[in-house]
Amino acid sequence: MSTLIEGIAALIEKHFGGTQVPVTVTLEVTKSLDEEDRKALFVVLAPDVVDLHGDTYTSVEVEKACDNFNTHCNTANIFHQVVTEEASVVQSFISPADFTLDNGVKITKGTWLQWWHFPETETGEALWQGVKSGEINGVSIGAMATVEELT
Repeated sequence: MSTLIEGIAALIEKHFGGTQVPVTVTLEVTKSLDEEDRKALFVVLAPDVVDLHGDTYTSVEVEKACDNFNTHCNTANIFHQVVTEEASVVQSFISPADFTLDNGVKITKGTWLQWWHFPETETGEALWQGVKSGEINGVSIGAMATVEELT
C-alpha cells in the first residue's frame, strides 16, 4: 500500500469490514523519531497547557491519566476507531524532568509521553510512513469528561 489512507482503510476493513466515515485529523503535536527502531515519541498530555478543547490539566491530573492508561488500557488505537496490533505503545510515562528533544521542542517535567512502535507489516509500514511524513503527528487521550465551571 502506498498511502497512509489506504493503510488505515485496510486496517478498518480488517477489523470492521469497512467504513464510510471520512477521517480528517489536523493537530499540532510533538514527536521524535527513531527510524532504525521504527519508534516515535509523542507528547500525550502536558501539564498547564491549553489543549485543543480549551482545557488545561495540572501535573497531578496528567499523572493520574497516565497511570490509568497504563493500568487499564495500554493499547494503541487509530483515530479512536480501531484497536490495532499494527502499532503498539511500548512505553508510556511521565517526564521526570525538563528536557529538549533533538528537534528543539522543550518538554516540561510532568508531561505524559509515549513511545510507539510500528512493525514491518503492510499496514504498520503505511502507518510508519504516515508518521515520518507528518500525516500522523500525534496521539490523543480520547477522554470523556464532565466539565465543571469553576468560579
